[in-house]
Amino acid sequence: MSGRLLFDVTKASKQSHYSGVLRVSSCLKMELKKALGEELVEVVWSDRKQSFKAPELGRDFSVEAEDVLLTAELFNDFERPGIEAFLRSGACRAYAIFHDAIPLRHPEFTWPHSVQRHPSYMKMLSLFDGVFGVSQHSSIVLEEYWEWLGYEYSPSVKSLQLGADGLFKDSMIPKDREAERFDVLMLGIIEKRKGQDIALDACSRLWDDGVEFNLHVVGRANPYFGKDIERRMKRMMKSGRAITLHGHLEDHELKRLIPEMDLMLFASRAEGCGLPVLESLWSGLPVLSSKLPPVRETSRFGGCSFFESGESEDLAVQLGRLIENRHLVSDLKHGIQTKILPRWEHTAQEVLDTIKPCVAVES
Repeated sequence: MSGRLLFDVTKASKQSHYSGVLRVSSCLKMELKKALGEELVEVVWSDRKQSFKAPELGRDFSVEAEDVLLTAELFNDFERPGIEAFLRSGACRAYAIFHDAIPLRHPEFTWPHSVQRHPSYMKMLSLFDGVFGVSQHSSIVLEEYWEWLGYEYSPSVKSLQLGADGLFKDSMIPKDREAERFDVLMLGIIEKRKGQDIALDACSRLWDDGVEFNLHVVGRANPYFGKDIERRMKRMMKSGRAITLHGHLEDHELKRLIPEMDLMLFASRAEGCGLPVLESLWSGLPVLSSKLPPVRETSRFGGCSFFESGESEDLAVQLGRLIENRHLVSDLKHGIQTKILPRWEHTAQEVLDTIKPCVAVES
């Protein structure tokens, strides 16, 4: 038995900013499309029909029993009226990508709407035929949540290895820089979860101690949790601190900037996968990261050093050590296992290996 893969793009088709969830969705969809061709159909949820529709196929489209739904999006029955009934109906087999439980575990720095939605969303994931976690840590968290709820039955959760080549198609060969100044890059939305406030505390200590380096911050500010951090950066810049606030940069701009950097600083307080770490390594840039379980999983590819999560003092110590001992940074660079870094085509194949008995794959 075989059918089409119905790929959910309900929010992706409307979203104006490129979030981590959207990057996972778009990268996976692109590789699945290469493998499946016309057997991959982009679908969006219809509140009126209380089912999925395929805009490109028009009114003749309907979900068939042989189809398989795959979604990487977040939702609940309030946002998508009837979605729970659709999943319970068994209209087709359904699989989901689970990213993280951050809104449930860290409401103090998560959008209130996300906090309100997430318990219902995580419960609804138990209605799928299978779930793919974006890391081993993420998979364990979801299974533990279902166990805590006392569910007697829950679907299998398979840990996916996300690709490193989502930002740039080709990897970059690590090269030592001869510049006098040391350049540190922070890449990601500006908000408390991403830890730019911790980084500013640590960098201030180092600058006060006479350590010379430049901090480059790339990303838009979260309007709810990031404006205070952005304003603090601007005040520090006016006072003479060596900070460059780049704002949002397109991929081609990042491709020019990254080779000018010595180190990626990833100070996040919570992650489901830590995809920017993988993408940094793919770019030949070593990483100093907070000691989070999913990022520790990524460290098997080399190029990573760690500081205690949420500890600005330890971050200052570890960052200062790398700045003042550049051979350590060089060792990290040349320790990146570029040849074995995962690619999105492999991620797509993992998905197909699980669902392919139900999906027609082009030969």
